[in-house]
Amino acid sequence: MKVIIVGMGRVGMTLTEELRREGHDIVAIEQDANILQDCVNRYDIQGITGNGCSASILRNAGVEDCDMLISIMASDERNILCCVVAKALGARHLIARVRDPEYFAQFDFLRSKLGIGMLVNPEESASHEIMRILRFPAATKINSFSRGKVDIVEFKLSRNSKLVGLTLAEIRKKSKIAVLFVAIERNGDILVPGGHVTLHADDVVSVCAKHLEMSTFFRSFGIFKERADTVMILGSGDDVFYLAHELEESGFFVKVICNSYERSVEIKGGLKHSVVVCGDYTDRAVLEREGIADADAVVSMSHYDENNIVTSLFAKARGVEKPIAILRGDSYRGLLETVDLDTAISPYRLAAAEVARYVRAVNVEDGNSIKAMYKLADERVEALLFGVNGSERFVGKPLKDLALRKGILIAAVVRGKGVFIPDGNFVLGPSDEIIVVSSGKIILELEDILDS
Repeated sequence: MKVIIVGMGRVGMTLTEELRREGHDIVAIEQDANILQDCVNRYDIQGITGNGCSASILRNAGVEDCDMLISIMASDERNILCCVVAKALGARHLIARVRDPEYFAQFDFLRSKLGIGMLVNPEESASHEIMRILRFPAATKINSFSRGKVDIVEFKLSRNSKLVGLTLAEIRKKSKIAVLFVAIERNGDILVPGGHVTLHADDVVSVCAKHLEMSTFFRSFGIFKERADTVMILGSGDDVFYLAHELEESGFFVKVICNSYERSVEIKGGLKHSVVVCGDYTDRAVLEREGIADADAVVSMSHYDENNIVTSLFAKARGVEKPIAILRGDSYRGLLETVDLDTAISPYRLAAAEVARYVRAVNVEDGNSIKAMYKLADERVEALLFGVNGSERFVGKPLKDLALRKGILIAAVVRGKGVFIPDGNFVLGPSDEIIVVSSGKIILELEDILDS
């Protein structure tokens, strides 16, 4: 596909990397010539310097022939205007970055009247991700499918974990529920999770099970941790407010430490019960005075990754069960494997994965496209949800008779209200939904999982 990306900030750079990796033809538009040149050199794409809301600039980028235009500038209004102009000039599909909740509330209007097919908000995506983890603190990442019926949970094995030293076959025998290991990351490598594989300390594993049974599995092996009820948030951005509001609405006790008096007043004004304190969240004395050691979880959300990593490690040292660091860049991701910090979230990578799913779906016939897509194992494995939709290549056939591509695993099948972790004898029905895990070729539609 030919994709035009307007705005080469951190979201734009992350999205460019993701879509370029998937083989799309990218044209970038950015007003800052230095930023644009860096992006062009890094990803080997075409770049145009200028205002993305300008019809002449969009024409120079070839908007009339583009399959997708994604506007992710800093201003919601400029992103919407860019999409309106692009639509008038012939762009087929449109995505806009929108952070204002009032605009989100008007999504039906934006889609039907202005033709904007998707709104993306990295900060809100990060907030939802954090919420899932705080409800299940043993996890470093939780991905839900089919309206919450199935979860794939990623977690890191501690040295004293009861799972260490067991093979996957032994775990299946000991487990009280049906659970499937779908990915194992070890020392930077991705292992094929066969029954003979023995788990090691520090492995990062992903397991698939029914949502209602996942906690039973974790309890049976002594991994389960109670929900984090007291949460401290460090930062002053819009994402701090998104998260504090969502936590507050879900019954958590929230304390925000903000380093700007004006922002602390603004954040407090939009919350009902949360405590908001103005103070330097990088100051040890401030953190200790405000009770960091009493928090179940600490979420570090400053604009600087260094601050977030250091304050998360300090929280860990003070006995906080669940420190979470927000990473807005990629500079430090590789270093996290060397420190005792298991949960780091990139809002921009979450948003990029959402957009990539949408981009894959637009060129596939309705009903056959991806319904959900998540990244596992340091984003090198994908978990995807498809509907069978009566396909004659799948209906009525046992899974063992399907000629699956190398690197493909069918993790779960959803049938009505039922969820199955299938074996090779499981027979697919016409209305089933299938969760597919892929560590190989990019999958666009269900039939792509078959070998020819």
